[in-house]
Amino acid sequence: MGIFSALTSSKPKFKKLKEEGCVVTLTVEIPAEEVENQSQTSLVRLQSQARIPGFRPGKAPLDMVKQHFAGRAREEAIDVLIRKHVPAALEDQKLRVVETPSVEDVKWNPGSPLLLTVRVEVAPTPIAKDYTKIPVSRKPQAADAAALDKRLEELRDAQARLEISKDEAAGDKSFVVIDYAASQNGKPMANAKGTGELVDMSAEQTLEGLAAGLKGMKRGEQKTIKVKLGGKDADLAVTVAEIKTKVLPAVDAEFAKDMGLESLEELKGKLKEVLDREVKSASESDVVRQIEESLVKSNVFALPPSMVERQLEGMMERMKRQLMGATQLSDKVLTDLRTKLQPKAEDEVRLAFVMSAIAEKEKIAVSETELASELEAGLKDAADEAKKKELREIFDKRKDQISHMIRERKTLNFLKEKAVYTEAKA
Repeated sequence: MGIFSALTSSKPKFKKLKEEGCVVTLTVEIPAEEVENQSQTSLVRLQSQARIPGFRPGKAPLDMVKQHFAGRAREEAIDVLIRKHVPAALEDQKLRVVETPSVEDVKWNPGSPLLLTVRVEVAPTPIAKDYTKIPVSRKPQAADAAALDKRLEELRDAQARLEISKDEAAGDKSFVVIDYAASQNGKPMANAKGTGELVDMSAEQTLEGLAAGLKGMKRGEQKTIKVKLGGKDADLAVTVAEIKTKVLPAVDAEFAKDMGLESLEELKGKLKEVLDREVKSASESDVVRQIEESLVKSNVFALPPSMVERQLEGMMERMKRQLMGATQLSDKVLTDLRTKLQPKAEDEVRLAFVMSAIAEKEKIAVSETELASELEAGLKDAADEAKKKELREIFDKRKDQISHMIRERKTLNFLKEKAVYTEAKA
């Protein structure tokens, strides 16, 4: 490089072209001299590896290497310059990047600067608002008498036994034992035959027409019932083997002893404790829900598309595991599910940014003492020293994540303390 070119050389130039929500488009201009120098460096590197007929490996003349590998050298040079200057551009523009930037366009002619167009997603910088004095309707935190009676009935039902019914015919509350065989168009159906099948007449049936057909049948009676199997008409030949009835135990001291307790009063007391914990937990969850919904509603701002997409994909995977079982979900079902979950994914991403903004504004931080306490709480359940060592190693690797979790928990407690409560009616 001559003296004149050295005096006129310039530094890379970074410029923000546009900003749409959380998507920023930049231009990165790299001086021609640097592009040329990097191209020459790449060419020399390729010379040391080149295999050209008539020359030993790495010994071919540079001009011949250039004839064969100029394009590759240029590509490598551009790649090196992208990796060097795109991060510098992001730092220069003070962008909080949330996703790996993508180079959308590359323009370069020999002797000219290299011009890159870069698309990058950045974190929003919300100014948290309306997060104190959030109105919250708090549900009761203790169970009432009706809830206790209902739980006792559930226990009775769980301890019920079936006895031979005195009724001659099957009724709406009977338990009917049947032998059956299904057919369609006069032909027996495969795997549609059984004996001793118990039918709860009071429950919803998976086989349309079964309960209605059994009603009024007597022991030993045989009948063909019109039903639907897989949405198609079918004939079900049934024989009523037995009619039974459910007998519930009395709620008394004997019932309590069957539950492993000394008295009915002790049983009710234990149930009340369990119910109070459940009701209080549900009430606290509802408080959190109301606070989160209020924050999301009051703090509207653009979100990074990739973060929403990752959140949505995670929700989709969890939902598919719950719904699929052994069944493959159709494209339409998946599309409808994605559409339904999209707003929820956006809310969760938005909430995370709002909670972080509140923590920064209120200077909510996590101390080393709090981190140590979190670790100690986890170590209490460790079975032995080997398990404790494993937990400590995991804690060290995930220290930042754990700190973030504690900070979010402290922020939520702050919001709950600042909320304005009204007591909801039971």
